Amino acid sequence: MTHRPALHSRYPIRMHELMAGDQRLEIFAPADPDSLLDDPTVEARYKKDNYLPYWPVIWPSSLMLAQHILSAQDSPPNPPQHPIANLPRAIELGCGLGIAGIAAAMRSWHVTFTDYDPEAVDFAAFNAKCNNIPADLVRACQMDWRDPLNETFDWIIASDVLYERRLHSILLDAIDHLLAPQGVVWISDPQRNSASDFPPVAVERGFRIAHCMLKWTGPSGVNSDADLLILSRINKSAAVQKVVIQ
Repeated sequence: MTHRPALHSRYPIRMHELMAGDQRLEIFAPADPDSLLDDPTVEARYKKDNYLPYWPVIWPSSLMLAQHILSAQDSPPNPPQHPIANLPRAIELGCGLGIAGIAAAMRSWHVTFTDYDPEAVDFAAFNAKCNNIPADLVRACQMDWRDPLNETFDWIIASDVLYERRLHSILLDAIDHLLAPQGVVWISDPQRNSASDFPPVAVERGFRIAHCMLKWTGPSGVNSDADLLILSRINKSAAVQKVVIQ
């Protein structure tokens, strides 16, 4: 784009050109993510909540989720003639740089970016603008899963958020609060060992779980896989399903 909006960041930044399927994305991120570990604000958050700044990293699972959102037939259809009030409403949990949420906005969903770290939210909003997402299709706000927004959403999307077992219950509390009665959750995960404990806990909490495999080939030709976990509400006696979505 010719006139890029300003980003007032405390960190030097760089732009990454990424591909999600056939869609080219411009994603800005801190140039040296490891340098955030020495940031006094991050150190204070770590002492309070064992928080580590994973948000500046471009995770392959977020690109795989973005690619799936852009191409999947079971996602909401593009509704270009609908007023904003009638668009599918999505919230991205742990949005980081906003990659999956930007893909959702490209499908004409109304997207709310959220993250524990307010600087991640700033980057997600900035990246949406840089990818020509209309301002009325997105909003961005800091959100702790322990204190979720008092709203419900048709779709909840998240990538690489199952890395700590201690957070699974907190995440499910947030999902239960935020998900509309007929809503759907998509969570992409790079097959971490910790994620294997999530589906049984989700079933106990009253969700149906389905799985499918996501694949992505990076710019160096290296292939990556991820699981896509699909959650919807059901009674607590439901069993975990295994499905394949082509």
